[in-house]
Amino acid sequence: MKPNEVKITVPSSLENLSLIRAMVKTYLELHQVSQKDVFQLLSVVDELSTNVVEHGYEYKPGDIILEIQKSNDIIRLIVEDNGVGFDEEKLSKEEGGMGLFIARTIADDFRIEKKLNGTLFRVEKKVKEA
Repeated sequence: MKPNEVKITVPSSLENLSLIRAMVKTYLELHQVSQKDVFQLLSVVDELSTNVVEHGYEYKPGDIILEIQKSNDIIRLIVEDNGVGFDEEKLSKEEGGMGLFIARTIADDFRIEKKLNGTLFRVEKKVKEA
């Protein structure tokens, strides 16, 4: 692992989304990220983690793998699953695409990588100090 990097694996469930949010919030505050950037990054984490539970595993057992790292003024965030995989065809609001649109808007760099089993979301955002 790299300096300032945290990686956790959490069972995929709606109940654990608050645990993920709390860990990311604590990490960002310890690294003196501005409140505006904390709020925006938490919105991204909420969306991606919820997508893993709802779409990646379809509410069945699995793991949410989360990595976060701060390097200078860049936060790098990875949300990963080993579920059914990302379906590019589902981009309308009715099918959940609006949240990803918002996440893309917040991030400076947003990538979706299909894996053999599952999906990996890479997010980078330039942040300001608190």
